[in-house]
Amino acid sequence: MDRKSLLMTASLLVVTGLYSCQPGDDTVKLAVIDKLNNSPGITAQVKDGVVDLNGEVPNDSAKVAAEDAVKKVNGVKAVNNNIMVEPVIPPPPPMPEDSGGQQ
Repeated sequence: MDRKSLLMTASLLVVTGLYSCQPGDDTVKLAVIDKLNNSPGITAQVKDGVVDLNGEVPNDSAKVAAEDAVKKVNGVKAVNNNIMVEPVIPPPPPMPEDSGGQQ
């Protein structure tokens, strides 16, 4: 085998070895669920290392925190953050005082 063929074969083996060391989707999903353990209302799906986050949280900071936590999981290639922020419902306006018909 000439030197060029040997280098190509070695490179192919290294790339194959590195790819096979990546955790599978099931392993990634378990790690993602573990990271989201303190975030009720969020679900995650994993396909080819891409995580889809869905659900509803009370504020933007919870949405960002969930995405940031998931990005740190080994094997996550990308995150699609589809989490919705619950709308803020304003309190009802105060009731007018009843003067009881007196002026």
